[in-house]
Amino acid sequence: MKTFEVFTEKKRTENAILVSAFVDEVGKEETFFVPLSKLEIQDKKLLIDDDFWSSKLEEIKNPAPEKMITMISALYEKGEKSTKVAVKARLKSFDKVNDIWLFLPNSKVATVEKVTEIEDEPQFKITLPEWVYHSALKSALEYQLTNFWNKDVAEDQKYSVEDFTILED
Repeated sequence: MKTFEVFTEKKRTENAILVSAFVDEVGKEETFFVPLSKLEIQDKKLLIDDDFWSSKLEEIKNPAPEKMITMISALYEKGEKSTKVAVKARLKSFDKVNDIWLFLPNSKVATVEKVTEIEDEPQFKITLPEWVYHSALKSALEYQLTNFWNKDVAEDQKYSVEDFTILED
């Protein structure tokens, strides 16, 4: 059993815990999930199954590359910590197209390229990890639903994130 004498439990689900601990094998603090079935906590020590730890350590040493996507936005406003961009979305049963603002962490934006296909209407090609895009999009849509679309609507008539269609350029 791999033993951690000092660790922090960051989050717990019904099947796993998110742990932060110093991993001697890589010489730094790491954060990782451990299934509850593969661990024991005894006397404030975390004990992890050897087979599971071997595969987790390999994953920590050789992380899979992030899947990147490129999005197009007519808006690009870089702030101190985040960048504001926009995607076009249509809510079902409405003809109107809305700009949904996404806030992307500057540290996760890999590249930005200004493209001008129509004079005086610049667009930006932004490359970033796919999970960052989907997370920002979900947060932005939930904000729109809570503060605008579902604000004064009966519970049985409320919209969900799935009711939006993202329009690709």
